[in-house]
Amino acid sequence: MRKYLLMPMIFGVLSFVRLEAAPMDAYYCFSSTEDAAVVEKMDNFINSDAAKDLPSITLWTMLFNGENPETHCAVQQHPDGASFERASAIFQSQAGQDFLRDLSTVAVSGLEGVGTPILNFGDVDFEKNPYLALYNVRVKDAKRYGEVFSDFMNSADLPGSATLYQDTFTGLENRTHYVVMSGPSLDALMDGISSTLNSESGQKFQKRANSVRKVISTNLMYHIKTWD
Repeated sequence: MRKYLLMPMIFGVLSFVRLEAAPMDAYYCFSSTEDAAVVEKMDNFINSDAAKDLPSITLWTMLFNGENPETHCAVQQHPDGASFERASAIFQSQAGQDFLRDLSTVAVSGLEGVGTPILNFGDVDFEKNPYLALYNVRVKDAKRYGEVFSDFMNSADLPGSATLYQDTFTGLENRTHYVVMSGPSLDALMDGISSTLNSESGQKFQKRANSVRKVISTNLMYHIKTWD
């Protein structure tokens, strides 16, 4: 499968390749019962002149996330820290503050943080693969887990994509990394994950991975819209 490899040296957690500008996915999760209103308010702001320098933003709905109260997550995909700084300035502007106040009338803020993509495999196209399984994990040997995960994914045949992230800022309690796996339908995603993990290479991966990581929880998400 096609893959790209990004191994940023952040706080000494990983030590594969040092990058001067590491990508950052900033996620802002919230609770709302008014999906249409959330999309409309985001549409109005993101398509305005005030937001023209924002990066790609993807809105997800949390179909299943256990005891966590958040129903949605908006993810900003930054190629580097400078992009994050520009976006922060936009949201601190008068137009940005007006948007956030307007959004707060239909949404309650929750979990937020930044994840850094480390390994990616497959076709990251959420329009084609809107269902997402999110695995929250605690890793005690990041370099070793990256190697084990990479070996496994090189032999996997997934319906969409799989990406390993380092939880760089805040995030869930006890989580150090998370894995997202996408698919075109729920059946395709679940069948792909099941057949892959039950394969010989999948059994080998689970045995090797169990020594360096613990799965905290598994969530299911659905793609609502992406603003590029």
